[in-house]
Amino acid sequence: MINKLCQYYVTPALMLALRPSLAKLTLGTISEIFAAMAKIGALLCLIQLIDDLSNQWVYGAIGLWIFSALLSSLSSWLVHNAESLFSARLRRQVAQHLTRLPSKTLSRYGDNQLRRLVSEDINTLHHMVAHLPSEFVTFAIVPVMSITIMLKMAGPIALLTLLPGLIASLYYLVFLPRFAAKYGAERMNIMGEIVTAVNDYTRGIRVNRVYGTQSGALASYHGATQRFTSGIIKWVGSVALPASIAIALLQAVSTFAITYSIAYRLSPSAMASVFFFGLAVVSPVLKLGHGLDYVTAGKNAAKNIGKLLKQTPISCGNVNIGSKTLPLQASKISVINDTTTIIDSFTHRFPTGSCTAIMGPSGIGKSTLLRILAGQEVPYSGTTMLGSYELSTLTEMSRHMAIRYVPQDIAVLKTTVRQNLQLTAPNACDSEFFDALALAEVDINLDYDASLLSGGQQQRVALASIFLNQASIFLLDEPTSALDKKTALSIMQNLTEFAQKENKTIVMVTHDAELAQRADFILTLQKNAQLQDEEV
Repeated sequence: MINKLCQYYVTPALMLALRPSLAKLTLGTISEIFAAMAKIGALLCLIQLIDDLSNQWVYGAIGLWIFSALLSSLSSWLVHNAESLFSARLRRQVAQHLTRLPSKTLSRYGDNQLRRLVSEDINTLHHMVAHLPSEFVTFAIVPVMSITIMLKMAGPIALLTLLPGLIASLYYLVFLPRFAAKYGAERMNIMGEIVTAVNDYTRGIRVNRVYGTQSGALASYHGATQRFTSGIIKWVGSVALPASIAIALLQAVSTFAITYSIAYRLSPSAMASVFFFGLAVVSPVLKLGHGLDYVTAGKNAAKNIGKLLKQTPISCGNVNIGSKTLPLQASKISVINDTTTIIDSFTHRFPTGSCTAIMGPSGIGKSTLLRILAGQEVPYSGTTMLGSYELSTLTEMSRHMAIRYVPQDIAVLKTTVRQNLQLTAPNACDSEFFDALALAEVDINLDYDASLLSGGQQQRVALASIFLNQASIFLLDEPTSALDKKTALSIMQNLTEFAQKENKTIVMVTHDAELAQRADFILTLQKNAQLQDEEV
């Protein structure tokens, strides 16, 4: 039952992460059922105590309440433990999937949307996973038991006391989910907008001050806050206010129970049964109805995460090439953007021990070609070969070990220069780090915070990691864009010598003709064709 319930509310793409937690969720739900039954037993003991002032009923009530509390605690620990493990697995699953998605797919989502998916949307699943199963099951069991006892002790007419609760229950379970589904997704989007606006505004204060754009940034922030306020007001009027009315109706059950008991001159025990079990009937409804709003938000979050996990990843095989140094070759690669052919049947072999510069006008597809060669994007047609192996047949680890792709906008981590370099060479010593930094034309303390470096220094730290990397192929996108001409030419000379000495393959995109002349080969592209392939 728990499995079917989870499959209904959780998309199939998320079941892989949830399935290992189903046993704990089931056990937690069963514990909550017995806890609820123990509470009903305690109520029965108290009712019996009214007619029979015996210690056994006192001890029975106390024992059952304690037993119920222990079972509820056990249930809470089990379901929250299961939910925590599920969230951890799902985060790993999403993170691993993100590393295998084409760059084009990632760019469609954007950083803010990806952050929401990995963090906020997964957090939103908490109530749906940890609480919904037990709430559903107790909703089905507790009212049945309570009504049965009421009928036996007070007669059929006692069911009239449940009329206000029935009306409220119908609203909670039928109408409220529809309202929540209609406005819940909108509210989540608005809340995401305000979080993004706050982050953008706080991060950009100094930049806006430099360029004199404070007023525009403030207007954007104010607009987001206004949409947030309007959205909350709309949600309160459409969902929260009617829900408050329903709660008032549920609370009226006790009043009806007292009035009924007095009017029909019920015995004290019968009066107690109407009062106690009337509330026991509606309490699960109240709890379940209150949680449905969160469940709606959780379903939307599950849908968003499931959609991401359905995005086709870059395929990989099971071929492990180890540390072999193999030539890189592109064969008949075509790239189509919408209906426009950007690259048409591109074929080229990049020899080992050489440096190749790729040039051409902006928008011609140079960076796209580099990502295809790195295996980070899939062409419309054609193949990328590493020796005699198609890139798609290699294991993910083999591909990463063989090819290092360095984008133009690479950033350093907010930690020391040493720790940034250790990501590439964890076993290297400080002298090796200094040698690599020297080849990258930067002299800096290894203990300095890399995030505080200038843009040019950060770029050179990234370049220094190349001289430490064990990969055989390096694909560099505008690697010297933030450097002055003299420094760029010097680093370029070091890169070509490094390629020849270590038998590495370096392919770099550049707009600088003088820099390209330092490469061994120059590949110039123009629209839909390879224009020139020359040896320098």
